[in-house]
Amino acid sequence: MPTTRMPATVGESTLAGPRLFAPGQDDSSQRDVKGKKKAVVILVHGTFAGHADDSGDRWWQCNSRAANQLQSKIPAGVSIAQDSEVFHWSGENSERARNKAAFDLLRHLEVQENSGLDYHLVGHSHGGSVIWNALRIATLHRKDLKHLKSWTTVGTPYLQHQGRGALDPMNVMGMLLGVLFLPVAFRSLRSLINVGISVMTGSSLALTLPRDDQIGYIAIMRAPILSALQWLGVRIEKSDLGIRIGSYNPDSGQSMFSYFFGTPEGLLLICTTFLAMYFFLQLSMMCIRPVVESHRLRAEARLQVRTFQLYGFRSLSIWSPDDEAINGLRATLNISVSFVRKLMPTERVFASDALSLISRPYYWIFSPFYNHWIQPWLDRSVRTIVVRSAQGNDRPTATIIAVTPSPVREINECVPPLPDRLCKRILAVADHHARDIAPLLRALLGSASFSSGLELFCKSLSGKELVHTSYFDHAEILDLIACNITLETDVESMQSHLGRMNPDLVDWFANVKTQLQHESSVDIVANRHLPLRRAA
Repeated sequence: MPTTRMPATVGESTLAGPRLFAPGQDDSSQRDVKGKKKAVVILVHGTFAGHADDSGDRWWQCNSRAANQLQSKIPAGVSIAQDSEVFHWSGENSERARNKAAFDLLRHLEVQENSGLDYHLVGHSHGGSVIWNALRIATLHRKDLKHLKSWTTVGTPYLQHQGRGALDPMNVMGMLLGVLFLPVAFRSLRSLINVGISVMTGSSLALTLPRDDQIGYIAIMRAPILSALQWLGVRIEKSDLGIRIGSYNPDSGQSMFSYFFGTPEGLLLICTTFLAMYFFLQLSMMCIRPVVESHRLRAEARLQVRTFQLYGFRSLSIWSPDDEAINGLRATLNISVSFVRKLMPTERVFASDALSLISRPYYWIFSPFYNHWIQPWLDRSVRTIVVRSAQGNDRPTATIIAVTPSPVREINECVPPLPDRLCKRILAVADHHARDIAPLLRALLGSASFSSGLELFCKSLSGKELVHTSYFDHAEILDLIACNITLETDVESMQSHLGRMNPDLVDWFANVKTQLQHESSVDIVANRHLPLRRAA
């Protein structure tokens, strides 16, 4: 049943709150006996923020200041994850690490699903990407996360990937080469099987290969291998029956087992055949893998829409337009720094420059071709490597075309930044703490080892110097997170919770949730209107 979009006004904020109740089912069925836990809040950290301990000072660890403050704002019976409920991941800056973490998170959530315990997810930075990837995986594998009540992301830069088209020349060429290399690998595998048969039966079947005219283009790829064997001293004889390799003589009484595993020539043939199989199979997979990844990227674009339809109405994206991580990743999309110089003669400045005059004809001949074709290609390749490393984009053929505050690019208007008043306050506090960076930079520049100085510099940062790492130092951010949790846990306490919030935050929250519910047409959700009235 589609949700209904309801207005959020200054005097009264109302929004449609979807619930996972069947028609006629009462809210009380979701409330546990007094004193028992009815939901858990799982916190997911971002890049470079991991730690092995469950407890600590980091915002996502239990008993931290941020976790304790959030605990004081959420309804009774809802608790921050403790001990085994705390989720850990590597925090590495790579798509591979984030996707692995998503699989781990999904397994972590299965424990909650199996126990029948409701849960809420809160992710910071790429911790939000981990949550979103976990939801996509669950949707792909048709796993219904029925106990997921809300998920909130803070300062999450959602990376929008784009792969090659189905008829892209690189994909067509890759698929063609992959198909051409596979038969060569299978031929080598067949030769290994023939070795096994020869050892068991005593025949010399493995030492006879088909003629070139019987295997077509495979003969072209086989020719360098046979030439290498012949150069190493292996006997190669061609006849009408085929190509005979090796010096094995059946009349000598030597068994095939002792020939293949007891002579240098036999071992060389087995190793060469195995390496040929592995090499061509590897080449085939290298060519086909980008094609498969391109297909997967196109499928993920459709999967994103389906995932948002299922879980989008329970989300809340909190972000500031001054967020350094989001803006920094956006800046990598249009980076124009040149890393490879053009080929041109140097001016005569040093005395030794006179010796380079003899190389001027070299520049005249090769520089036009190099500067027009090779240098732009090299420069583009190096720039791509640098940008992909900064983005943590290690997915084959994937290009990041946008960095958005929402998981689905098409609904960015539904995810506005925080109110301007709060954004200015967060920025002002970050700027205040950033004044302490100057002494740290001087210590870094004056250190004997730059690497050790950089490590000390990073350890000395408190996190308050950046907007991206200081969200949880502001009580109003925790209020919004608690508000999203409360909306899906204890509707009756929403009135008092909103009464403690700033009016512009109430309007912002109501507007965001209303738009998200309007965009998420989820047929499994019964429509239910939940009034959010702000106290006068």
